[in-house]
Amino acid sequence: MKKHIGRTVVIAAVLVIAAGMFLAGCAKKETGPVTLTVWARDLTDGTPDHAYVTALVPNFQAKYPTIKLDYVALGEGLNDKLKVAMSAKSGLPDVFQSWGGSLMGNFVDGGMLLDLTNELKSVPGSAAAQAAMTWKDKIYGVAPFFAICGVFLNEGTFAKLGLAPATTVDALAKNADALLAKGIQPFAAGGKDKWPVLHLYMYLVDRFGGPNAFPDAAARKTHFYGEPFIKAALFYQDWVKKGYFGKKPLGEAYGDAQQLMANGKAGMHVTGSWMCAQYGSADFTKEKLGFYGFPEMTGGVGPATDVMGMTDIGFASTKQAAGKKDAIVKFMAYSMTADAGAAEPGRVASMPGVTAKNPLTTQASAVFAKAKVVQFWWDQNLPAAATTPINDVVQIFFLPNGDVKKALTDFDKLMDEAVGPVK
Repeated sequence: MKKHIGRTVVIAAVLVIAAGMFLAGCAKKETGPVTLTVWARDLTDGTPDHAYVTALVPNFQAKYPTIKLDYVALGEGLNDKLKVAMSAKSGLPDVFQSWGGSLMGNFVDGGMLLDLTNELKSVPGSAAAQAAMTWKDKIYGVAPFFAICGVFLNEGTFAKLGLAPATTVDALAKNADALLAKGIQPFAAGGKDKWPVLHLYMYLVDRFGGPNAFPDAAARKTHFYGEPFIKAALFYQDWVKKGYFGKKPLGEAYGDAQQLMANGKAGMHVTGSWMCAQYGSADFTKEKLGFYGFPEMTGGVGPATDVMGMTDIGFASTKQAAGKKDAIVKFMAYSMTADAGAAEPGRVASMPGVTAKNPLTTQASAVFAKAKVVQFWWDQNLPAAATTPINDVVQIFFLPNGDVKKALTDFDKLMDEAVGPVK
């Protein structure tokens, strides 16, 4: 069966129909009290990175008093619990937080999700966000916030060293050399958690091979051991050998990487815009950080307007909740309004009318606005059988003698089994 894998989204500056008109159109009266069970990763603890959902739950219930939200915050355990419940086809939530991509698509293919195309197709928001919550041309949810990957850098440190934000990958390496010479770790890594170090590889593959390199390999038109993948892997491994990611990058967790940036011990961090709120908070760091797009490569193929990213917060619904569709649509539509998004301190909003409260978010939003192509996270948009293995492959790049060609060849064989051989 054909899967929509390795998708890229061409960004158009399109916002559809006003939110107020949409909400009025779907505002049917409920026949009685309804309870929606919502499983989510984000906590309602009031911390800056969870401020949106902390406000969303009570504000929605105040607007719709006949709809009660049973919001269950599962943190990092969300996807594991979802997989178990979906496999058992029991104990399912009505609504769950989703990043879209192949994991959501796998649930769709299993007949577990509620098709909301007609109800959600006119919800105001970015084209990229809607595409992330679409599978095989049908819409299954909404994405209030979108995340893009960029380069956070310590502007204070750069100013002291006379460095400028890089506009080419060569300049990025020169900045790394300058930081290393001063005893500063050039890049915070977070390799212990595996997924954080995939982002840089995604960019390098794009810069070497262009925006079609990954989609073509994912669709089995070309191999994952093709030239751009090998070149990018060897390039990455060379940076590891130079010490750009510290002495023990595979022992550094994502939280450790954040602390290195907060303490000024690392100069740059290639990661998602979800960190804007935290990196821009004086309670977290006294360092002045900035957010910049990943640079282009001299002589490369992928331009600077090719951006890696995906849904930051999204919601989808299970088919078992079909009888509560009116309440679900109200919840999803409200989650995409400026009123709901007003509490968010740092993420890039997909809905119109939300003003960034954070200079870092303003910078990230500007990068997103210039994007012509957004390529979804590989470990969210590949077939489910390949999402963990692709992160394992990148771990090999961090081994001085790691055989990157063998790792990529082995991964390509796995893709043969999951999707089919190259045709």
